[in-house]
Amino acid sequence: MPSNDRPMKLLAGLLAVALPAAAADVRFDGSYRLRFNTDTNLLLDDSQFALGQSKWIEHRLRLTPKIVEVGPQGGVEIQASFDILSGLIGGDTAANFRGYGLTGRSERNGFSASGFDFRHFFATVRMPVGQLEVGQMPSHWGMGMVANSGEGEEETDFGDPRFGDIVDRLLFSMHPFQGFFGPKSELGKQIGFAIGGDLVYRDRWANLVVRNGGGLQWGDTAWELVSSLFWDPGESSRLGLYVVRRIQNFAANGGDLHVWVFDGYLRHSMPIQSLAAVLSLEAEAAEIYGGTSHAPNLSALGTTRVSQQGAALRAGLARGQFEAEIEGGYASGDSNPFDDQATAFQMNRDFKVGLVLFDEVLLFQSQNAARRLSDPRLGGAPLPGLDLIPTEGAVTNALYLKPTLRYKPPFLQGRLRFVGSVLFARAPQAAIDPYQAFVSSAPRNSFGAPAGKNYGVELDGAVGYRMKLSGPLAFEAGLQLGYLIPGDAFTRLDGSRMPGAYAMKVRGTFLF
Repeated sequence: MPSNDRPMKLLAGLLAVALPAAAADVRFDGSYRLRFNTDTNLLLDDSQFALGQSKWIEHRLRLTPKIVEVGPQGGVEIQASFDILSGLIGGDTAANFRGYGLTGRSERNGFSASGFDFRHFFATVRMPVGQLEVGQMPSHWGMGMVANSGEGEEETDFGDPRFGDIVDRLLFSMHPFQGFFGPKSELGKQIGFAIGGDLVYRDRWANLVVRNGGGLQWGDTAWELVSSLFWDPGESSRLGLYVVRRIQNFAANGGDLHVWVFDGYLRHSMPIQSLAAVLSLEAEAAEIYGGTSHAPNLSALGTTRVSQQGAALRAGLARGQFEAEIEGGYASGDSNPFDDQATAFQMNRDFKVGLVLFDEVLLFQSQNAARRLSDPRLGGAPLPGLDLIPTEGAVTNALYLKPTLRYKPPFLQGRLRFVGSVLFARAPQAAIDPYQAFVSSAPRNSFGAPAGKNYGVELDGAVGYRMKLSGPLAFEAGLQLGYLIPGDAFTRLDGSRMPGAYAMKVRGTFLF
């Protein structure tokens, strides 16, 4: 059975050496969130196969103990994170998709042992020459479009981060140009470089440990060499490039993946005195290329070429109680998932864009396509790479624009917040359903009709109330509601369109 004893012993030894007990600050942070959800019981294909879920309740209890010591020459922080309880506890369960995609909504596991999830246990050592990070930790870069820790719950207007990328990492960062520019140079202190290695514990493409019946076993093995070069002059600005070389072997002789990831990130904010406002800009762009043999390649045996592009841009203006923002994004698509080219870029599952289109409709339509393609009556053994067809809520094959307006009324000490957003989304490539394309040898959508490109328009609104109680104690309650007006990507065989779809989420979160 897989074990985490070695990293735990290493970190315990590091803690014993680096931290005098009397100087350590011990904290035991955490959160409990409860969600009541309701949405459209979607019909997912031309056979009237339904999602089967319209009302359900889920919760999560997460604990994050920390030990922090700060000294004149640096310091050490030891942090862990684990979910005690997590999952669905009442209401409807979604249909079974033969284990493909997001399976958590197909079972009531909120009070079972499977709801326990060991996530992080790592140390950060700050020294005069740089910073060392070692252990099992979250992986995050930039806006979280590619690597996302899943920890930014307060940064999303709609939806809940539920995954988080986790790696077993050894990484060292420093400011190598400080000596070149001189010890008093501000530029030397602002330019940093980091390099390290990862064994991926869990992300969209790999699971190091998987459940098999009642036990655990080794799953996918993915190694990464990671590096970043960044300019970090202060809280208001950051510019960087993140480069990853990934080599992965899928479980059960499922093939391999070898790709390069180049990801650039920019953040800047500045005051505009004439408007008494603050202008902010944030952008991320990524290129992934390489090859894989874990793909449903019917045109040629062997390696499938990977070439994918994605980008996101946010611009905001905050003035008084109002904040206006416009976000645009692009994720390349793939009009033929069965050739020797894999061109569909998937943004991270925890990078949230709206409440309905990507998080509900396309999530379950893609899972249904994998379920139908895995039917043994279709062609015997399932094709390799079917596990990557479900989007799990990720933005893929999309070009979108999302204006948002936020308002905090002056009463109630700014604890109340209103958010309104409109999402316009199209597909750069025809929005095909892999199952329908496979059986018809033509670009067809989930309902068997000719594939369109217009996803439609989504209207989202939210109201939230957050109150700080004492110290780290805080409480948040809110309501989120979204409605999708479908475009021609959801045309049915009779020429009509899929009815409008909605999702509602009643939220309660206690932070401690």
